[in-house]
Amino acid sequence: MADKRKLYRELAVEPDATPAEIDKAYRQRARTAHPDAGGTAEAFHALSHAYAILSDPDRRKAYDETGFEGELTDDIVSRAMERIHALVASVLESDLPFETVDLIAPIRDTLTKQKADIGAGIRKLERQAKRAEAMAARFRKREGDNIIRKVLERRAADTREQAEKTRREEAIFAKAIELLADYSFDFEPPPPPKTAEPIKASEPARPAPAAKPAEPIRPVPTATKPGEPVKHAEAAAKPAKPGPRTLNLVR
Repeated sequence: MADKRKLYRELAVEPDATPAEIDKAYRQRARTAHPDAGGTAEAFHALSHAYAILSDPDRRKAYDETGFEGELTDDIVSRAMERIHALVASVLESDLPFETVDLIAPIRDTLTKQKADIGAGIRKLERQAKRAEAMAARFRKREGDNIIRKVLERRAADTREQAEKTRREEAIFAKAIELLADYSFDFEPPPPPKTAEPIKASEPARPAPAAKPAEPIRPVPTATKPGEPVKHAEAAAKPAKPGPRTLNLVR
């Protein structure tokens, strides 16, 4: 992972130092770091490099966010706008109803995710470089060139160089997010869904008509003569028909 405090340590200031504190720290340390004052060219170059980044608001912001120490040239700004234009074009070529959507939010979220993915890739490269260096230090050779160690050290250096280039790409996305903050998008939110109409109270049920009183049960006529069988109630209710008598026996 990039050491995002290295430049602050070079100037002996805290990461939240004000611009005035950074200027003061540089002047004090430059008096002893300059070659004419007994310092070395390498030390003075490192001090000047740190001051050049931390004294520039844009470069300092990029360094704090990504660890990128390079120049924020117009090329980075143009490439940042290219990232924004690519996302705008993807919306234009789709069927998304942009009239009802705030496009700033999804574009910003996409840029943020892409920047995070790049940052994860940088951390992976740095771990690989560190692993290659640690492995190289363990290879020994009794005499002659230690070729395996040199190969691993070369690989570690190439991996770190690739991480620095990727860090520049991360700075481009950070700049794109910064540029997008100056924009807004006019849109008409869709109308809220209609609420369901309240259910009307049902009318009270009408009382059922009173039941008619049951007709009294007619007594079943009994035999009038000794030995004559009892007739069924239905048969007794109906007038007798002439002809042979039929009997319904009640069992």
